[in-house]
Amino acid sequence: MKTAILMSIFAFALGLTACGWNPDVTAVPISEPWASMGLPVKENAVVWGSTDKQFKAVHKEDRKAVTTKYVEALKAKGWAMDSIDETSATNTFIDMSKGAEKLKLDIYIFNNTGVIIDKK
Repeated sequence: MKTAILMSIFAFALGLTACGWNPDVTAVPISEPWASMGLPVKENAVVWGSTDKQFKAVHKEDRKAVTTKYVEALKAKGWAMDSIDETSATNTFIDMSKGAEKLKLDIYIFNNTGVIIDKK
């Protein structure tokens, strides 16, 4: 009986690890200017591109939740949303500005949800 219980617990634990989220990207360190923008990448996210002009991440959450988190994080750092286009079934496009600086966000379906931000 004890053996059966232990086997059940082991199988359950193995099943949980097999269901883990493991995106097909290689993590890189987040660099400036992105590191100081307070982007929501501390949990359930992998940063896989970070240069001075472009940022790339993949998130475990759905596109709507990720879109909300990025807009809120950037607004908290003084960025204003100029436009949002949610007409695509696969992508959400957002333009944001802060003074003369401009950001273009593409939030899309990729290993759950991908994010690309281009700094103009």
